Amino acid sequence: MNINRRKFIHLAGLSTLLATLPSLATQTQDTRAAAFFIGHGTPMNAFTSNEFTKEWENLSKVIKKPKAILVVSAHWETMFPAVSTSVKPPMIYDFYGFPDFMYEAKYDAIGAPNIATNIVKTFKEEIFADPNQGLDHGAWSVLLKLFPKADVPVFQFSLAQSMSPMEHLQLAYEMNELRNQGVMIIGSGNIVHNIPSAMNDRKEGTREIVHEWATNFDNFVTSKIDNGDFKALANYHKMGRDAKMAVPTPEHFLPLLYVLGSTKISEKPQYYAKGFQEGSFSMRSVLFS
Repeated sequence: MNINRRKFIHLAGLSTLLATLPSLATQTQDTRAAAFFIGHGTPMNAFTSNEFTKEWENLSKVIKKPKAILVVSAHWETMFPAVSTSVKPPMIYDFYGFPDFMYEAKYDAIGAPNIATNIVKTFKEEIFADPNQGLDHGAWSVLLKLFPKADVPVFQFSLAQSMSPMEHLQLAYEMNELRNQGVMIIGSGNIVHNIPSAMNDRKEGTREIVHEWATNFDNFVTSKIDNGDFKALANYHKMGRDAKMAVPTPEHFLPLLYVLGSTKISEKPQYYAKGFQEGSFSMRSVLFS
């Protein structure tokens, strides 16, 4: 074979390979699921229509239907990280003092035990399988609005109390690959969540007045997300009084880190449901899609 023929065959093969690259990129882009942090607020939001839930419902019409949904909720805490492997997750009514009809709500989604079991096998961190964990209200209250037909498999990932915020963020990096496989990551919590402050506001009759510390912290978090400085958010506890008031306990803030950790640098945040439900709860939601 002469050199010209060899060169021609090489170039032809290279051209064929290059021609496949756009289709491979498109395939990845088509299958990659969204990541969404949602400020869930009161469980009453599942049953009412307001400025925030209307935006959730509008999003339900444009978010691409995923292969499955992994929810990291503020309301499932364990000592060590765990994933639910239930075939048919039961409902969990983990709230009290609400109208009776709320304890009869149903969200009949199936689980995703195969995907969950694969997480146990492949994640670098030791993850425990929980075959009994159902859907807490941090999950089903928002899914009733986002995917009302319950036609997408749903499973949950716990918040490990043994881990620091930075360790949660590092664990979240492994969820990026899940999105490539069509698994949507939903973090359900609130950027600002201070129940004692809200209770005092109700006593004083000032529940609709948004606190300055709440606005400051909400804006701080937004600026760090916009700049891709997620590590600064994992160190939120070092950010002074505003952070201490906005995040007196970590469980409602940590789900945000799981969403941020599952993103790529090229993905830009889109904000929805901006504002406050009472003066101590930020409802801001962040979508990466």
